[in-house]
This record gives sequence, structure tokens and C-alpha cells, in this order.
Amino acid sequence: MFRDIILMKRGISTEDLARELGFSKLYFKEDIKDFQMEYLADYDKKRDYIKRNKIKILLNPHLVSKKDSLHFRNSGLDHILCKMMNEGSIAMAVSLDKISNYVEIGRIKQNIRLCRKYNVKMLFFTFADNIYSLRARLDILAFLEVLGMTPGEAKNALINSKTL
Repeated sequence: MFRDIILMKRGISTEDLARELGFSKLYFKEDIKDFQMEYLADYDKKRDYIKRNKIKILLNPHLVSKKDSLHFRNSGLDHILCKMMNEGSIAMAVSLDKISNYVEIGRIKQNIRLCRKYNVKMLFFTFADNIYSLRARLDILAFLEVLGMTPGEAKNALINSKTL
């Protein structure tokens, strides 16, 4: 039911550990190409890729090089991109390995609010590169609720739907 993407090599011990942590299926490094997932830092590139439906998942839009303004956050998404993502059935994804400070957490919270308002699907992955980076499903659900997701949105963000 719950799935995750990790950046490790395929192995039996990894899959067993993931089952113990509450995930029913893991996708590995080799499987990422099939998802049409893209990280785009430039706003114009994001808009172009979304407009032309070149991607299905926009990865880590909160990682922008611009500093936040005094009056608003530069979270990587805005109402225009969210409307186009909704129309094109493009999901926003966040990976746990790219959350490193409070500014990025604030930007993720802003993106969650925008995605909820414009009905954009939200996804969450760990992108664990070793067994010590894996997290339990319940811990991730609690973290997503702290970020501002409802319990239902948090469960859907861990890919229990037919997205992948």
C-alpha cells in the first residue's frame, strides 16, 4: 500500500527492512527513469515543462537559489504553476534528503498550502542512500502532519494511490 523511492542498490535485506518500517513496495535508483520526474530550479523551465506536459512529477520545487523577500516566500511555486499542474495532472514531490534548514521547511509549508488550494497532488519520498537514512512510515506521516498536511493528505503523499 505505501511505497517509497530510495537511491540504493536493489537487495533482499533492504526490502525486508522496508517491510519492517511499514512500506509494501520500494522503487530503486534504476526505476526512477520510468516516473518522468524532474528537478527544475529555473522558473521559466518549470513553466515550460509543465505547460508542455514533459513531466509527471515536479521534484523539490522549494529548492530555489533566490532569497525570500521581506513580504513573501520564494517557494518555487505560485498560483499560475499550480493551476497548470492541476490541469496537466502533474504532481509536486518533496524528498526528505533535501530538507536541511528552517527556510526550506517554510517553503515546503507554503507549497503545501498552494497545492491544497489548487488541488495539486502531493508526493513524498525519502530518497535514502543507505539503510540508516530509511525512516518508518509512521514517523514520516507524523512529520508531514507537522508540515501542515491533513492525515489523509499525508497518507496519499506516501503513494498509496495509483500514481506510480
